[in-house]
Amino acid sequence: MKKKAPLTAIQFNALAIVTLLAFMPFAIAFITNAGSNTDGNYESSINGSSNTFGKGYWYDNGANYTSYYENEYPMPQGWYNCAYISNGYCGEDYSYSTDTQVYFSLSTTTNYYDVTSYSVKQNQQYSLSPGEYLGTSGDGPYGWLVFGDTFTGIKQNTTIDSIKYNFIDIYSEYLCDYEGFTDLRIAASLTFIYGNESKEYDGFNMIVSNKYQYNRYDANNGHWGDACVNGMVLEFDFTGFESMAINDFNNGDWQATDHLIKIENIEREDNMNIGNTLLPFNGDGLFLFSADHQEIDPVQAGFIIKSLTTVLSVGTFALALASTQYWNPVSKRVRGGF
Repeated sequence: MKKKAPLTAIQFNALAIVTLLAFMPFAIAFITNAGSNTDGNYESSINGSSNTFGKGYWYDNGANYTSYYENEYPMPQGWYNCAYISNGYCGEDYSYSTDTQVYFSLSTTTNYYDVTSYSVKQNQQYSLSPGEYLGTSGDGPYGWLVFGDTFTGIKQNTTIDSIKYNFIDIYSEYLCDYEGFTDLRIAASLTFIYGNESKEYDGFNMIVSNKYQYNRYDANNGHWGDACVNGMVLEFDFTGFESMAINDFNNGDWQATDHLIKIENIEREDNMNIGNTLLPFNGDGLFLFSADHQEIDPVQAGFIIKSLTTVLSVGTFALALASTQYWNPVSKRVRGGF
Protein backbone atom coordinates (compact mmCIF):
# COMPACT_ATOMS: atom_id res chain seq x y z
CA MET A 1 0.00 0.00 0.00
CA LYS A 2 1.28 3.40 -0.93
CA LYS A 3 2.03 5.69 2.01
CA LYS A 4 0.31 9.06 2.13
CA ALA A 5 2.62 12.03 1.95
CA PRO A 6 2.82 14.07 5.20
CA LEU A 7 1.07 17.42 5.34
CA THR A 8 3.06 20.30 4.01
CA ALA A 9 3.52 23.41 6.16
CA ILE A 10 0.91 25.29 4.13
CA GLN A 11 -1.58 22.42 4.41
CA PHE A 12 -1.00 22.16 8.15
CA ASN A 13 -1.47 25.91 8.61
CA ALA A 14 -4.70 25.80 6.64
CA LEU A 15 -5.95 22.85 8.71
CA ALA A 16 -5.01 24.64 11.94
CA ILE A 17 -6.90 27.78 10.90
CA VAL A 18 -10.00 25.80 9.90
CA THR A 19 -9.90 23.84 13.17
CA LEU A 20 -9.51 27.03 15.18
CA LEU A 21 -12.38 28.81 13.41
CA ALA A 22 -14.68 25.81 13.77
CA PHE A 23 -13.79 25.01 17.37
CA MET A 24 -13.49 28.47 18.93
CA PRO A 25 -17.20 29.53 18.87
CA PHE A 26 -18.25 26.30 20.58
CA ALA A 27 -15.45 26.58 23.14
CA ILE A 28 -16.32 30.18 23.98
CA ALA A 29 -20.03 29.36 24.29
CA PHE A 30 -19.22 26.41 26.55
CA ILE A 31 -17.00 28.48 28.84
CA THR A 32 -19.49 31.36 28.90
CA ASN A 33 -22.19 29.07 30.28
CA ALA A 34 -20.03 26.68 32.28
CA GLY A 35 -20.08 28.80 35.40
CA SER A 36 -23.85 29.20 35.33
CA ASN A 37 -24.82 25.54 35.58
CA THR A 38 -27.47 24.95 38.24
CA ASP A 39 -29.74 22.05 39.12
CA GLY A 40 -32.57 23.72 37.21
CA ASN A 41 -34.71 24.30 40.28
CA TYR A 42 -36.00 27.74 41.20
CA GLU A 43 -36.19 29.08 44.74
CA SER A 44 -38.57 31.74 45.97
CA SER A 45 -36.82 35.11 46.04
CA ILE A 46 -39.25 36.38 48.67
CA ASN A 47 -39.38 34.55 51.99
CA GLY A 48 -41.99 36.78 53.56
CA SER A 49 -44.24 36.50 56.58
CA SER A 50 -47.17 38.45 57.97
CA ASN A 51 -44.65 40.90 59.42
CA THR A 52 -42.68 41.34 56.19
CA PHE A 53 -43.41 44.16 53.78
CA GLY A 54 -41.69 44.82 50.51
CA LYS A 55 -41.51 48.30 49.04
CA GLY A 56 -41.27 49.78 45.61
CA TYR A 57 -42.63 52.20 43.05
CA TRP A 58 -44.57 52.08 39.83
CA TYR A 59 -41.92 53.38 37.42
CA ASP A 60 -43.93 53.34 34.15
CA ASN A 61 -47.61 52.49 33.74
CA GLY A 62 -48.25 52.41 30.00
CA ALA A 63 -49.58 54.98 27.57
CA ASN A 64 -50.79 58.43 28.58
CA TYR A 65 -54.60 58.45 28.71
CA THR A 66 -54.84 61.38 31.14
CA SER A 67 -56.78 63.56 28.69
CA TYR A 68 -59.35 60.80 28.20
CA TYR A 69 -60.03 60.50 31.94
CA GLU A 70 -60.10 64.26 32.45
CA ASN A 71 -62.72 64.62 29.70
CA GLU A 72 -64.74 61.51 30.49
CA TYR A 73 -64.70 61.80 34.29
CA PRO A 74 -64.05 65.47 35.26
CA MET A 75 -62.42 65.84 38.68
CA PRO A 76 -60.71 68.67 40.62
CA GLN A 77 -57.43 70.04 39.33
CA GLY A 78 -54.52 67.66 39.90
CA TRP A 79 -56.72 64.61 40.52
CA TYR A 80 -55.21 62.70 37.60
CA ASN A 81 -51.57 63.61 38.21
CA CYS A 82 -50.70 59.95 38.70
CA ALA A 83 -52.93 58.54 36.00
CA TYR A 84 -49.73 58.57 33.95
CA ILE A 85 -46.36 57.60 35.41
CA SER A 86 -43.18 57.84 33.34
CA ASN A 87 -39.62 57.16 34.56
CA GLY A 88 -40.84 57.35 38.13
CA TYR A 89 -42.60 60.70 37.69
CA CYS A 90 -46.30 61.51 37.97
CA GLY A 91 -47.22 63.85 35.16
CA GLU A 92 -44.60 66.57 34.87
CA ASP A 93 -43.99 67.72 38.42
CA TYR A 94 -44.23 64.77 40.80
CA SER A 95 -41.32 62.42 41.31
CA TYR A 96 -41.53 59.04 43.01
CA SER A 97 -39.25 60.37 45.73
CA THR A 98 -41.80 62.99 46.81
CA ASP A 99 -45.23 61.72 45.76
CA THR A 100 -46.69 58.90 47.84
CA GLN A 101 -49.21 57.98 45.16
CA VAL A 102 -46.54 56.31 43.04
CA TYR A 103 -45.04 54.55 46.04
CA PHE A 104 -46.55 51.20 46.97
CA SER A 105 -46.10 49.04 50.00
CA LEU A 106 -46.29 45.37 49.11
CA SER A 107 -48.41 43.46 51.58
CA THR A 108 -48.06 39.71 52.01
CA THR A 109 -50.78 37.57 50.48
CA THR A 110 -52.07 34.06 51.06
CA ASN A 111 -49.57 31.51 49.90
CA TYR A 112 -51.94 30.45 47.09
CA TYR A 113 -49.47 28.85 44.71
CA ASP A 114 -46.81 27.71 47.12
CA VAL A 115 -44.68 30.84 47.18
CA THR A 116 -44.90 34.07 49.11
CA SER A 117 -46.41 36.84 47.03
CA TYR A 118 -47.34 40.48 47.53
CA SER A 119 -50.46 42.41 46.63
CA VAL A 120 -49.79 45.44 44.43
CA LYS A 121 -52.16 48.09 43.11
CA GLN A 122 -52.88 47.89 39.40
CA ASN A 123 -51.79 50.89 37.39
CA GLN A 124 -55.02 52.91 37.63
CA GLN A 125 -56.07 52.28 41.22
CA TYR A 126 -54.36 55.50 42.23
CA SER A 127 -56.80 57.85 40.54
CA LEU A 128 -59.84 55.97 39.24
CA SER A 129 -63.05 54.84 40.83
CA PRO A 130 -64.33 51.32 40.05
CA GLY A 131 -65.78 51.14 36.56
CA GLU A 132 -63.89 54.11 35.16
CA TYR A 133 -60.94 52.19 33.74
CA LEU A 134 -60.69 52.57 29.96
CA GLY A 135 -59.90 48.88 29.49
CA THR A 136 -56.40 49.35 28.12
CA SER A 137 -53.15 51.03 29.06
CA GLY A 138 -51.46 50.63 25.71
CA ASP A 139 -48.42 48.63 24.67
CA GLY A 140 -46.08 50.13 27.27
CA PRO A 141 -43.72 50.98 28.66
CA TYR A 142 -44.39 49.43 32.07
CA GLY A 143 -41.93 49.37 34.93
CA TRP A 144 -41.52 48.67 38.63
CA LEU A 145 -38.69 49.65 40.95
CA VAL A 146 -38.70 47.08 43.76
CA PHE A 147 -36.38 47.59 46.72
CA GLY A 148 -33.75 45.04 47.64
CA ASP A 149 -35.10 44.27 51.09
CA THR A 150 -38.14 42.73 49.38
CA PHE A 151 -35.98 39.91 48.00
CA THR A 152 -35.20 38.21 51.30
CA GLY A 153 -35.02 34.80 49.63
CA ILE A 154 -31.85 35.57 47.66
CA LYS A 155 -28.98 34.53 49.90
CA GLN A 156 -26.28 37.04 50.67
CA ASN A 157 -22.85 36.42 49.10
CA THR A 158 -24.30 34.53 46.14
CA THR A 159 -25.05 35.57 42.59
CA ILE A 160 -27.95 34.68 40.33
CA ASP A 161 -28.01 32.62 37.16
CA SER A 162 -31.64 33.41 36.35
CA ILE A 163 -34.56 35.27 37.90
CA LYS A 164 -38.29 35.21 37.14
CA TYR A 165 -40.77 37.93 38.08
CA ASN A 166 -44.40 36.83 38.32
CA PHE A 167 -47.33 39.20 37.77
CA ILE A 168 -50.61 37.42 38.47
CA ASP A 169 -54.22 38.58 38.79
CA ILE A 170 -55.87 35.81 40.81
CA TYR A 171 -59.07 37.71 41.49
CA SER A 172 -60.83 36.47 38.34
CA GLU A 173 -60.68 32.88 37.11
CA TYR A 174 -61.33 31.81 33.50
CA LEU A 175 -61.84 28.59 31.63
CA CYS A 176 -58.40 27.39 30.63
CA ASP A 177 -59.38 27.55 26.94
CA TYR A 178 -60.70 31.11 27.29
CA GLU A 179 -60.21 32.97 24.01
CA GLY A 180 -58.78 35.99 25.82
CA PHE A 181 -55.59 34.09 26.59
CA THR A 182 -52.90 34.68 23.99
CA ASP A 183 -49.13 34.75 23.45
CA LEU A 184 -47.34 38.08 23.72
CA ARG A 185 -44.06 39.40 22.33
CA ILE A 186 -42.31 41.38 25.04
CA ALA A 187 -39.16 43.51 24.90
CA ALA A 188 -37.84 43.88 28.45
CA SER A 189 -34.86 45.05 30.46
CA LEU A 190 -33.62 44.61 34.01
CA THR A 191 -31.48 47.07 35.93
CA PHE A 192 -29.83 46.38 39.27
CA ILE A 193 -29.23 49.43 41.45
CA TYR A 194 -26.65 49.28 44.23
CA GLY A 195 -25.61 52.39 46.10
CA ASN A 196 -25.31 55.15 43.53
CA GLU A 197 -24.49 52.79 40.66
CA SER A 198 -26.69 50.86 38.25
CA LYS A 199 -26.12 47.90 35.95
CA GLU A 200 -28.57 47.39 33.10
CA TYR A 201 -29.25 44.27 31.08
CA ASP A 202 -31.43 44.97 28.07
CA GLY A 203 -32.30 43.36 24.77
CA PHE A 204 -34.43 40.60 26.32
CA ASN A 205 -37.08 39.51 23.80
CA MET A 206 -39.59 37.03 25.14
CA ILE A 207 -42.66 35.15 23.98
CA VAL A 208 -44.90 34.75 27.02
CA SER A 209 -48.50 33.76 27.59
CA ASN A 210 -50.97 35.91 29.51
CA LYS A 211 -52.45 32.71 30.97
CA TYR A 212 -51.22 31.48 34.33
CA GLN A 213 -52.26 27.93 35.16
CA TYR A 214 -51.77 26.43 38.59
CA ASN A 215 -53.16 23.64 40.78
CA ARG A 216 -55.39 24.59 43.67
CA TYR A 217 -57.90 22.98 46.01
CA ASP A 218 -61.56 23.46 45.09
CA ALA A 219 -63.51 23.49 48.34
CA ASN A 220 -66.84 23.19 46.50
CA ASN A 221 -65.88 19.91 44.79
CA GLY A 222 -63.49 18.67 47.45
CA HIS A 223 -60.56 17.95 45.15
CA TRP A 224 -57.51 19.52 43.57
CA GLY A 225 -57.75 20.85 40.05
CA ASP A 226 -56.29 23.27 37.54
CA ALA A 227 -57.21 26.94 37.69
CA CYS A 228 -56.44 29.51 35.01
CA VAL A 229 -56.03 33.22 35.67
CA ASN A 230 -54.49 36.19 33.92
CA GLY A 231 -50.76 36.16 34.61
CA MET A 232 -47.36 36.82 33.12
CA VAL A 233 -43.89 35.50 33.94
CA LEU A 234 -40.81 37.44 32.85
CA GLU A 235 -37.60 35.41 32.95
CA PHE A 236 -34.13 36.96 32.77
CA ASP A 237 -31.39 34.38 32.18
CA PHE A 238 -27.72 35.31 32.49
CA THR A 239 -24.51 33.80 31.15
CA GLY A 240 -21.76 32.76 33.53
CA PHE A 241 -19.79 35.93 32.74
CA GLU A 242 -22.86 38.09 33.39
CA SER A 243 -23.53 36.36 36.71
CA MET A 244 -19.93 37.04 37.75
CA ALA A 245 -20.26 40.67 36.63
CA ILE A 246 -23.37 41.05 38.79
CA ASN A 247 -21.46 39.67 41.77
CA ASP A 248 -18.59 42.10 41.13
CA PHE A 249 -21.18 44.88 40.94
CA ASN A 250 -23.06 44.30 44.23
CA ASN A 251 -20.64 42.04 46.12
CA GLY A 252 -23.50 39.61 46.72
CA ASP A 253 -25.35 42.16 48.86
CA TRP A 254 -28.86 41.46 47.61
CA GLN A 255 -30.76 43.11 50.43
CA ALA A 256 -29.28 46.43 49.32
CA THR A 257 -29.76 45.78 45.57
CA ASP A 258 -32.90 47.27 44.04
CA HIS A 259 -34.52 45.77 40.92
CA LEU A 260 -35.87 47.97 38.12
CA ILE A 261 -38.01 45.70 35.95
CA LYS A 262 -39.08 47.29 32.68
CA ILE A 263 -41.32 46.16 29.84
CA GLU A 264 -40.38 48.40 26.95
CA ASN A 265 -43.08 47.12 24.60
CA ILE A 266 -45.82 44.49 24.36
CA GLU A 267 -47.30 43.11 21.15
CA ARG A 268 -49.62 40.23 20.49
CA GLU A 269 -48.09 37.25 18.72
CA ASP A 270 -51.19 37.08 16.49
CA ASN A 271 -50.54 40.75 15.51
CA MET A 272 -53.97 41.87 16.72
CA ASN A 273 -54.32 45.18 18.57
CA ILE A 274 -53.07 45.12 22.15
CA GLY A 275 -56.13 47.11 23.31
CA ASN A 276 -58.33 45.19 25.79
CA THR A 277 -55.80 42.33 25.97
CA LEU A 278 -55.69 40.85 29.46
CA LEU A 279 -52.61 42.13 31.30
CA PRO A 280 -52.41 41.38 35.04
CA PHE A 281 -51.08 44.78 36.09
CA ASN A 282 -53.63 46.82 34.11
CA GLY A 283 -56.86 48.01 35.68
CA ASP A 284 -58.01 49.59 38.92
CA GLY A 285 -57.76 46.59 41.25
CA LEU A 286 -54.89 44.49 42.58
CA PHE A 287 -52.42 41.93 41.25
CA LEU A 288 -49.88 39.67 42.90
CA PHE A 289 -46.13 40.06 42.55
CA SER A 290 -43.56 37.39 43.35
CA ALA A 291 -40.13 36.29 42.15
CA ASP A 292 -38.11 33.08 41.83
CA HIS A 293 -34.44 32.65 41.10
CA GLN A 294 -31.58 30.23 40.51
CA GLU A 295 -28.43 31.12 42.41
CA ILE A 296 -24.82 30.04 42.02
CA ASP A 297 -21.69 30.25 44.16
CA PRO A 298 -19.55 33.01 42.63
CA VAL A 299 -16.31 31.48 43.96
CA GLN A 300 -17.00 28.10 42.37
CA ALA A 301 -18.30 29.65 39.14
CA GLY A 302 -15.27 31.93 38.91
CA PHE A 303 -12.90 28.99 39.38
CA ILE A 304 -14.60 26.98 36.60
CA ILE A 305 -14.59 29.89 34.14
CA LYS A 306 -10.96 30.84 34.85
CA SER A 307 -9.76 27.23 34.66
CA LEU A 308 -11.47 26.55 31.34
CA THR A 309 -10.27 29.88 29.96
CA THR A 310 -6.69 28.90 30.87
CA VAL A 311 -7.09 25.50 29.18
CA LEU A 312 -8.49 27.17 26.04
CA SER A 313 -5.63 29.70 26.00
CA VAL A 314 -2.97 26.99 26.34
CA GLY A 315 -4.60 24.89 23.62
CA THR A 316 -4.88 27.85 21.25
CA PHE A 317 -1.24 28.78 21.87
CA ALA A 318 -0.13 25.18 21.24
CA LEU A 319 -2.10 25.03 18.00
CA ALA A 320 -0.64 28.34 16.86
CA LEU A 321 2.89 27.21 17.77
CA ALA A 322 2.40 23.92 15.92
CA SER A 323 1.88 25.81 12.68
CA THR A 324 5.30 27.51 12.93
CA GLN A 325 8.90 26.42 12.46
CA TYR A 326 9.43 26.45 16.22
CA TRP A 327 7.15 23.48 16.94
CA ASN A 328 9.67 20.69 16.38
CA PRO A 329 12.45 22.24 18.51
CA VAL A 330 10.00 23.05 21.30
CA SER A 331 8.32 19.63 21.27
CA LYS A 332 11.69 17.89 21.31
CA ARG A 333 12.81 20.10 24.16
CA VAL A 334 9.65 19.27 26.14
CA ARG A 335 9.98 15.53 25.55
CA GLY A 336 13.67 15.60 26.38
CA GLY A 337 13.32 17.79 29.44
CA PHE A 338 14.71 21.24 30.08
